[in-house]
Amino acid sequence: MPVDLTVFKDAAPYRAFKEADWKLLSEVLQESSAKMGDFIFKDNDPGNGFYFIRSGKIKISKQVVPEGKKTPQEHLLTVLTAGNIFGEMALVDGAPRSADAIAEENSVLYHLAQDDYEKLEREQPATALRIQDLLVVTLCSRIRAVNRSFEIIRFWCT
Repeated sequence: MPVDLTVFKDAAPYRAFKEADWKLLSEVLQESSAKMGDFIFKDNDPGNGFYFIRSGKIKISKQVVPEGKKTPQEHLLTVLTAGNIFGEMALVDGAPRSADAIAEENSVLYHLAQDDYEKLEREQPATALRIQDLLVVTLCSRIRAVNRSFEIIRFWCT
């Protein structure tokens, strides 16, 4: 059954998508729901595609052991809301998950599995290329945000 992608259609990262892309995606995306506190995936889980957030909030965090400590502490990386994607690195590099993804509130998610993406690459290369462009723009945006945070840290430490 096709999923409802209207929340994404007017968002800036998706403006290059054509109506045919939305139709194809609505047929391959798998809808799931997550309750507040549910793990979508954990650090080092195998990656198998990525997620679109239809509604809710997803916290991306990493457990780190601070220098001189023995107990891991949660390091918040970001909180994402409706219209965002996450887990995209697994689709790009095939490596295990690099952080935890946890529902901050009840959420509806759409998952694009690796196999379905690869099928799109073979059968609908233009759509797959637009998805790939979305992933690149998202990754660049997140790298720039990390760079800005380092600039802020450097400012406060000097």
